[in-house]
Amino acid sequence: MRRLRAAHALLALCLLAGCRGVPPLQPLPSDDPRPGALLEAWARQAGERSALRGTGRLAVDADGAAAGGRDLHFRSRQALVLARPARLRVELRTLLGTTAAVLATDGERYDFFRAEDRSFESGPVHDALLWEVARLALTPEEVVDLILGAPRLAEALSPTAAFDAGDGRVRIALADASGSVRRQVDFDAAGRLRRLQQRRRDGAVAWEAAFDDYAAVNGAAVAHSLAIELSGGRTRALLSLSGVELNPELSPDTFRLDDLAAREAGGG
Repeated sequence: MRRLRAAHALLALCLLAGCRGVPPLQPLPSDDPRPGALLEAWARQAGERSALRGTGRLAVDADGAAAGGRDLHFRSRQALVLARPARLRVELRTLLGTTAAVLATDGERYDFFRAEDRSFESGPVHDALLWEVARLALTPEEVVDLILGAPRLAEALSPTAAFDAGDGRVRIALADASGSVRRQVDFDAAGRLRRLQQRRRDGAVAWEAAFDDYAAVNGAAVAHSLAIELSGGRTRALLSLSGVELNPELSPDTFRLDDLAAREAGGG
């Protein structure tokens, strides 16, 4: 089992690195129908996926430069509930299955509870929220998009180039109005999303994500393994999902901890 997990991790890192062993990229002719068809299917899939529930195992490794002074190695089991655009609930569980902490956000405010010291905090959502909690330099909206496995295609971006990446893969570059490439996306021969790279306005890579272990959920192919590389490779996260439900009915109360906060305030 350990060897299997290691193999999955190595595969994910290979995907994030662009699989340097594959042949050089070859530009596709302008009349190749694949890029347009892939982007159309991607947009349709993103529109069909609005929420997810499941369990996961998360591993985060960051060196001292990325983690604020010392190396970080974080492992956790989680119960996940999420919904577009930025609603998220993560329950961290111990090896015995008890709750260690709960983070919930409805997209505007967040609640965070730690079982160890019974502490509770709440406040407006900010871009550094997940960095403060789990050393992930991603916004809640980005996390929801990535775990759903169908990030939305921003209307402000348009395809500017497409390449044959080998083994039936197609890579598409998406640029903003100024012509700067902001995203690169790879699809495999089956049309499944395999790699997504996000760039900042200055051209630097903000993060890369690799999608693997596809399995059918309600007839849809869903990636059950998500590897993310941030901070120029100084932070790596690997999330393995199980028990995935797509588009479950969710109460708005799922993404607030008001009842828990009231109990803590009352000493219960």
